[in-house]
Amino acid sequence: MKNTTFFPFERNKYFYGKLLSVDDFELEQKYFNDKRRMINRFLCGAGIVAGMNVVGVDEQTISVETGCALDSFGREIVIDTPVIKKLSLLPGFDSCTDMHDNYVYLCVEYDEKDTNPVHNIAGGAGAAGTDQAEYSRTREGYRLYLVNQEPEDRNLSYRSLCEETVVLYTDQDISVRQVFPRFVQSGCDAQLRIEIENLSQQYISFSYNLGLTCLTAEGEQQLTVSFDEMLHEKTGSYCLTYRLKTAEVSGVECAAEVEENSFRLFVSKQPVEARAEGRSIARVSEGDVKSELLRSYHQSAMERILNRNDREKLYLAKIYMIKAGDTYMIARIEPAPFGQYVMGNELSAALNTMLISESGSRSASVGTGREGAGQSGTGGGAAAVQVRNGVCEFPLSIGAQKGQKLFSKEIFHGLGLGAVSIQLGVETEEGEILSDPSGIFTDKKVCAEAAACSNEAKGSFTIGIRLLESVPENRVRVRWTALRSAEEEKKEKVEKKIFIKPSILELGMRESYFLEAVCSNMPDKRIEWSVKDDGGYIDSNGHYTAPNAPGVYEVSARSVAYPEVKASIFAVVRDKNE
Repeated sequence: MKNTTFFPFERNKYFYGKLLSVDDFELEQKYFNDKRRMINRFLCGAGIVAGMNVVGVDEQTISVETGCALDSFGREIVIDTPVIKKLSLLPGFDSCTDMHDNYVYLCVEYDEKDTNPVHNIAGGAGAAGTDQAEYSRTREGYRLYLVNQEPEDRNLSYRSLCEETVVLYTDQDISVRQVFPRFVQSGCDAQLRIEIENLSQQYISFSYNLGLTCLTAEGEQQLTVSFDEMLHEKTGSYCLTYRLKTAEVSGVECAAEVEENSFRLFVSKQPVEARAEGRSIARVSEGDVKSELLRSYHQSAMERILNRNDREKLYLAKIYMIKAGDTYMIARIEPAPFGQYVMGNELSAALNTMLISESGSRSASVGTGREGAGQSGTGGGAAAVQVRNGVCEFPLSIGAQKGQKLFSKEIFHGLGLGAVSIQLGVETEEGEILSDPSGIFTDKKVCAEAAACSNEAKGSFTIGIRLLESVPENRVRVRWTALRSAEEEKKEKVEKKIFIKPSILELGMRESYFLEAVCSNMPDKRIEWSVKDDGGYIDSNGHYTAPNAPGVYEVSARSVAYPEVKASIFAVVRDKNE
């Protein structure tokens, strides 16, 4: 049943004595298939429902895990067992690699085959080259293939309903896209995103001017967009965000348009002749943009879905490759590069539950945390803050005088490295704890004032006190509390990483190059270098020397202080005499 047209719906009408033919039985199947596929397409959409994750098996082989998807005609695509394929054996590989791109897209499409040949008692030309045989089954399946073309609309998922993506500039390695909401609220802020992709080894920079209509950027009706890759970690993909103010109008369209001849592109600081053009348009609504989205969707959904391109592809992964001559190596795999997912009821319910939970957590008071080392957060839920506390005693010599300053030893709070808030309180003669630098509690008396100096790089702090009067006692007690938000801890862990410059190295045999390991959020920046598979030599300073044989070799950098933090690049060694 390879039909791709839903309408009109027509079903069998039965009566006693009706002679049923092959056409009648095929009509019976077509009717129920068309009804089910229409519901799939209109209510669920097209994309990955579950699974179909693409992982690398080795340097040239991938595995597509089990999963289910819906294509643009509502047909179900099921991968019931994992599929392991060598990339070069998939259809489309040769045509993709001839384009000199260093990446390919893995796609899947619905496919079906006739199976189970049986004897045809009616005679006539049969299947499989026999005179009296026909296939009695049709097996629904799938086909994997490779392409290097991107879809015309990069946002094929539900995001395309609320955002518009305009490609400003693209070539073999560089892509600049502008993303803007389709609907904005009058007098409110709107976010403009610039998505950049650079797949080459060279660094790029660019700038251009945007003319704004019914929009302003810091009070101006012009915005200059600029980007310099040298100021960022070399990842190949970047995103800039700009906040624009919508004019106090409604029922009109606002726009951000590239000004003619304003685009300037530099590759390795050398100017490149390039031209960029594009216009992002949004509808300005006086009311809620969600209501505007719903109204627009229900007005145009039927036409939009039925007029979609019949050859719309379902992209499972973007596979980056390193090529040296006729050989290649899989560098990394980006799953579902265009976000083609179908969100079922179960997943939607789970996300809604999480949103409700997060909303409740934000409204709860952080101050409900309990005292004591290791205690943190709001009762019963996920920790909002981490708390450590303790007491620091300052022994005083006989005759301690007013104005005298004393300092504690280094105190390790136990919350790790990074930003930590230290709160101090001095014990009064009555045993109360007073933390009152402004002097509001005038009836409470303390003999000293206290301050803390924090060392984020060591996870410690020092307390200092200044005596406010001559102290009759032989000690001053200071209570300290260290606070750290869970979000700050998560940020510290995420940002602790190494990246190597350049991200890909191309050398001739026996040539040398100094590699740079950039450490992010690591006080101890000692690095241990290594090369795999006799791929040359690298010293402790990052000076790499290529081997005497062409190929692709992996060079790694590992932190000495944090062995779990490491990074790798590939060195492509060529024989330049060939």
